[in-house]
Amino acid sequence: MIQKIILTIVFLIIFSASFSQKISPITAEIMKDLVPEHGFLPGKKFPIFKTINKYDFEGLNIKVKLFDDRDSLKIKMLNCSEVNFTNDSEFASPQTIFKVQHYIDSIFHQAGIVINSASLDKLEIRLEAIDSRLIGFGKARAHGLCQIRVKYKTFDKVYCTDIVDGDEHSPLGTKAFVTRRTATRYMASASIRENLEKFLIDLKMINKSR
Repeated sequence: MIQKIILTIVFLIIFSASFSQKISPITAEIMKDLVPEHGFLPGKKFPIFKTINKYDFEGLNIKVKLFDDRDSLKIKMLNCSEVNFTNDSEFASPQTIFKVQHYIDSIFHQAGIVINSASLDKLEIRLEAIDSRLIGFGKARAHGLCQIRVKYKTFDKVYCTDIVDGDEHSPLGTKAFVTRRTATRYMASASIRENLEKFLIDLKMINKSR
């Protein structure tokens, strides 16, 4: 009888956590010992969002080189955020760099940029930090955190984003009815998109000044 009661309680805890972004303090405390906070490495449910605005670089050819500087920098907090990095989520995996690469391919294709390894125009993108956090109890807010450094000719700039559910460009509202894993993946994805789009805005200005 006792075993049945325990199994029922565990089932209810997992069920409630799977269908709501809003998690009670008690549920959160028990769940952290049962399942990883952020699930596992992003798969098909890690979306690649389109840019907020439209861009057309008319077939601009660029050679793109992507680097992962996270291990060497070991960033604990971004300049644009007050949220500490835990570096224990699924995004800490070295394989996350491949998701960033897919994002670059998609965003540049959308913007009419051709990635060409033979191009003399060299673009260097360095991933410095990425994470996603659920902050708070009861009404947890999902943060997407990302920082990249971009070098293009004489242009050199660091882009930093802390996007929260409910923000203007967020794919999730504050009352989104989603799982913890979905919330963190969506917001991490949005943070990558935000940084890449910021660069596209700068790239337009760079091309105009030629």
